[in-house]
Amino acid sequence: MLRTATRYSAATVVLVVTAVIAAFIALAMILLLAGANQDNMIVNAIVTVGDFLTTPFQGMFPQTNAEREIVVNWGIGLLVYLAIGALIARIVR
Repeated sequence: MLRTATRYSAATVVLVVTAVIAAFIALAMILLLAGANQDNMIVNAIVTVGDFLTTPFQGMFPQTNAEREIVVNWGIGLLVYLAIGALIARIVR
């Protein structure tokens, strides 16, 4: 019984970490697309974290419009993180 509870706890931790990563990327996308002031410390911190997390996906599909490039490439990164997190949580369970 304890092993099952531990596995579910580990899966929950994986899902929470995945949700936090997805939230940072999504919030950074929203702030960039809304034209938030990047001189603000909070906006800058969120966008910097989102930029770091999506580094492997940037430039994957170059677009002529900068906003479209953010949506496409960062959106792919968001979906990949969610899929990998869900897969890891499923394996751990």
